[in-house]
Amino acid sequence: MYTEKYTNGSRFSTVSVSLFLCLFLWATPAWAVQTHGGSEGLVSHQLGHILFFIGMLILLARQYRRQLKGPGWCEFKVFLWLVILWNVLTFSGHWLHEVVPTDKFIQSNSHTTGFQATTAFDFIFYVTRLDHIVLVPAFFFLLMALKRWDQAP
Repeated sequence: MYTEKYTNGSRFSTVSVSLFLCLFLWATPAWAVQTHGGSEGLVSHQLGHILFFIGMLILLARQYRRQLKGPGWCEFKVFLWLVILWNVLTFSGHWLHEVVPTDKFIQSNSHTTGFQATTAFDFIFYVTRLDHIVLVPAFFFLLMALKRWDQAP
């Protein structure tokens, strides 16, 4: 009886690992920076940022209005502030990308591999492209809030 359970679990593990490896080995590259398909793609993407920004502001306003105290709520407020900052940074970066001269981007095999920052504007644009520096800590604070809410009595 015990060996049957072990055998079934072993088969499941073998199939799972095999499936994962097949999908992993046949995957095509997913580039970190992708275009949005013309101006209408960028407009709809920017509208998404605006709606997300408004949603986070509403959540933050409700937090302050209800004066929620206790485990996790402070971390959740930090998460909301960081996501709002990320949204402003990313929205600005998308907008600035439209006015940056194309010769500033270094191309290799039809992919952008670098950027030449020579002016203050270039450095501002470059900073807007580092949005993960804000987003990763935001998710850390969300994780901390969820953990504290889970541990609360």
